[in-house]
Amino acid sequence: MKRFLFGFILISSFITIVYGAYRFLNTPTYHIRFNSTGGSKVESILIKENNTLKNLPTPTKENYEFVGWYFENNPFDLTLKINQDYTLNAVWKEESKKTYTIYFDTLGGTTINPITLEENTSLNEFPIPEKEGYKFENWLYQNKVINNLIANKNMTLIAKYQKANNE
Repeated sequence: MKRFLFGFILISSFITIVYGAYRFLNTPTYHIRFNSTGGSKVESILIKENNTLKNLPTPTKENYEFVGWYFENNPFDLTLKINQDYTLNAVWKEESKKTYTIYFDTLGGTTINPITLEENTSLNEFPIPEKEGYKFENWLYQNKVINNLIANKNMTLIAKYQKANNE
């Protein structure tokens, strides 16, 4: 009787293990494909049926902020149990460009309105102030002559003059 019981338990355990392995190996898998809509390439992934996605890759796109992955115009739900193939589309928001203001201190010369520039924009042509009895020479920033400028911060330029010769 002990042999019979032992044999029964052994055979039952073997059948349970084989069946479990069979179910595990034969569980359907589904593709999750990513359309980055102009962003960096994202490889598709395989996921077994009834599993959820724990996290999704984050693509990049120059001058855009990644909003998220969408399926049929709705944000993809990471708690969804997968039971089909999906193609997810990246949604982007255009990054707002930083701007900087260039102020001009004419030291008593004609007033010059500030100029607002987008970040990394060049300013090569500068306004020229007039001041009675003086000739404008150039603009200074931190006591250095400025001939061209790339906007990367707010700045105040100071006018430099030379006394005019009234002959």
